[in-house]
Amino acid sequence: MDPSALMEAVVEEVACPICMTFLKEPVSIDCGHSFCHSCLSGLWEVPGESQNWGYSCPLCRAPIQPRNLRPNWQLANVVEKVRRLGLHPGMGLRGDVCEPHREQLKMFCKEDGLIMCEACSRSPEHQAHNVVPMEDVAWDYKWKLHEALEHLRKEQEEAWKLEVGERKRTANWKIQVETRKQSIIWEFEKYRRLLKKKQPPGRRLEVEAAAALASLEQEEGETMQKLELNHEALIQQSRVLWRMIAELEERSQRPIRWMLQGIQEVLNRSKSWRLQRPEPVSLELKTDCRVLGLREILKTYAGNERRAELRLRKGSEYRAGTDEYPLLSLPVPPRRVGVFLDYEAHDISFYNVTDNGSHIFTFPHYPFPGRLLPYFSPCYSIGANNTAPLAICSLDGED
Repeated sequence: MDPSALMEAVVEEVACPICMTFLKEPVSIDCGHSFCHSCLSGLWEVPGESQNWGYSCPLCRAPIQPRNLRPNWQLANVVEKVRRLGLHPGMGLRGDVCEPHREQLKMFCKEDGLIMCEACSRSPEHQAHNVVPMEDVAWDYKWKLHEALEHLRKEQEEAWKLEVGERKRTANWKIQVETRKQSIIWEFEKYRRLLKKKQPPGRRLEVEAAAALASLEQEEGETMQKLELNHEALIQQSRVLWRMIAELEERSQRPIRWMLQGIQEVLNRSKSWRLQRPEPVSLELKTDCRVLGLREILKTYAGNERRAELRLRKGSEYRAGTDEYPLLSLPVPPRRVGVFLDYEAHDISFYNVTDNGSHIFTFPHYPFPGRLLPYFSPCYSIGANNTAPLAICSLDGED
């Protein structure tokens, strides 16, 4: 192998795959790859990287136990020896001399973003270009690197915020599913006890319960898959941003010759970076704790046992508890609801006290097979939702 190519290969071997500069406090992991200790720790500190997905190698994705990180002192000594040679990752070994003309590289072409010698600047390819001494553009490009870094850091901060938000949404979704699961179990147990007084409900009730829970489990799996894909996409973008920021920070510290080499491509890539926001995932559960199949079961076993009820769902959806379960249109959301019983007419009516007693719904000619009992339920809570108390007021409005 050509000695210069061999030296270039050695230089690349002592470069960190994350920041692309010389390894600093190198550590080796279980799979054999080595990284800067700070780079690896910083990458794992991306929110959610370890909590939900475990620790893994950034190169081969092999699982890692953080306690198995081993300082590689031998590699650290090699890095120091290569550094003393005046070499640098990515710089090659051609030095400051233009190979075709054997002249010093000290000019910079603004149009092409290339470093060249004076002979190259007079060539037909660059004759009409704005070619200036490297020192004249050094400060300008240092400032452009600073602006690109600020842009990437803002994108990285936004990526972290989105990732934290996705983790919270996932946690809330799990709570919501578990709450709904318990509600379904409670609902079926309630009906089981109710029907048992009449006659054994048989297998039909068990089948309905199993079908509802299976539907909820399928819905949970599909939504979790979407949430996991969003989370992984954000993690991948955070990793890319981490590497780009490390590259720009390192480049800004290089000597002018190496800072300007290929700088336009780096700046273009950094400025064009835009965080890809995750696809919105609906966390509204479709599996209701009130499974419609139960109504037929109740009709079969419960005879004339009926109840008149008014329900509020999803914060703004009002429905009457009939077989059709109609959606009610209320111009003013009720804070107080009045219930009126006309025993002789067998009517039960609901009124919006908040809206000057406007009529909400009437259950006409309702059968009264025996003693009538009121039943009030705020239903279940989902996280911080539906936690307000349900107060029962007397006719004079006092709680």
